[in-house]
Amino acid sequence: MTAILNPVLHREKEESFTDYHIRLFKNKDTYHIDTKTIATLLNKDQGTNYDESKWRKDYKQYERWNDYIMSKNLDEEILRKYEEVRLQSEKEKIRTRDQKREYRKSIANQARFEKIKDDVVQAIVNLESKRPLRFTFPLPTAAEKHGLALFSDWHFGMEIDNRINKFNKEIFDERVEHLTNKVIEYGKKNHVSTLHVANLGDLIGGLIHVSTRVQANEDAVEQIKYVSETLAEVLAMLASEFQEIKFYNVAGNHGRLSPSKNDVGIKENFEYLINWYLEARLRDIKNISIEPEQDGFIPAKINNHEVVFVHGHYDRVDQCVTRLPQLLGYIPSYIFSGHIHHNFEKEYGSTTVVVNGALVGADDYAMQGRFGTKPSQKFMVFDDDGVEATYIIRFKNEN
Repeated sequence: MTAILNPVLHREKEESFTDYHIRLFKNKDTYHIDTKTIATLLNKDQGTNYDESKWRKDYKQYERWNDYIMSKNLDEEILRKYEEVRLQSEKEKIRTRDQKREYRKSIANQARFEKIKDDVVQAIVNLESKRPLRFTFPLPTAAEKHGLALFSDWHFGMEIDNRINKFNKEIFDERVEHLTNKVIEYGKKNHVSTLHVANLGDLIGGLIHVSTRVQANEDAVEQIKYVSETLAEVLAMLASEFQEIKFYNVAGNHGRLSPSKNDVGIKENFEYLINWYLEARLRDIKNISIEPEQDGFIPAKINNHEVVFVHGHYDRVDQCVTRLPQLLGYIPSYIFSGHIHHNFEKEYGSTTVVVNGALVGADDYAMQGRFGTKPSQKFMVFDDDGVEATYIIRFKNEN
């Protein structure tokens, strides 16, 4: 790569690595380099193997705070001392016995989350040596179509055996395999080159309801590890078939750390570990990008159409079309949701709300409320005018 040979791209003798990092990103247009080239240069300098997104996100953090710091005329030494004082003050608050009960719960949840991360790290290490992901880069295609696979309400970990539905670990695996095969089939049939995969939440059964806990055959930590690995294998297969995979991950309500939603914040949710797991497991598959949520939703573009991904527990179908645009500052063409376990689509003026079905099918809650729900997921094809085709991927009920 000739650009790397240019002397201006090398770190200067008295230049710190941080200054070097900032200089490359600030001057990438002048130097005629892209962010992947910058990542190569930074990794070479540090002897690391991080992907492009790590270095780009680090620089975005610098941009976010730099103007504020400069406007306050604070130098790095003052900031460092201020941060030390602030952290020491927080530690003293934690040590005191009269700290608030809610704060103690928050600290306990954070510690639990760190322990879960340690467990997941070990799981990834063990899996990579025993079961490497199968991936071959797909052949190029002349088509430029976009497809969207909606995944939601898998509720792995539940065991169901009622009049109209049976669900367990083996059936879960069968349904995910069928789902993956259908996404590939419909994507190929429609000449899709860019495949968007949106997890709309509740991939695990969790522990928030009594009926859920009774039906759960594995605890929440094991559930999230198994689902994350299942997703990694599915995404690796899809990346072998389509030129570009864009994955979006929205956390549902079943993944929260406590049965009581008042005990935990938005971020205290097992499903936030999915992105962290996938980034580590899929780091060598370069045609997969992963987009996390912020504050319970993800705005995105599919073939130049503005869309929003939500789980649905914060967004009633008839209200989200008015409330979300107030937050976004524009009117999206589509809002995609899960949560209610029903296949549903409705136009509200300029916005179409699309609700995905549930892979799990009818559980005890559905039976008690006499809600008929058939297990399904969706695959959609986009053209310049919006959704060109919608496929309902159905799964047979075992009972």
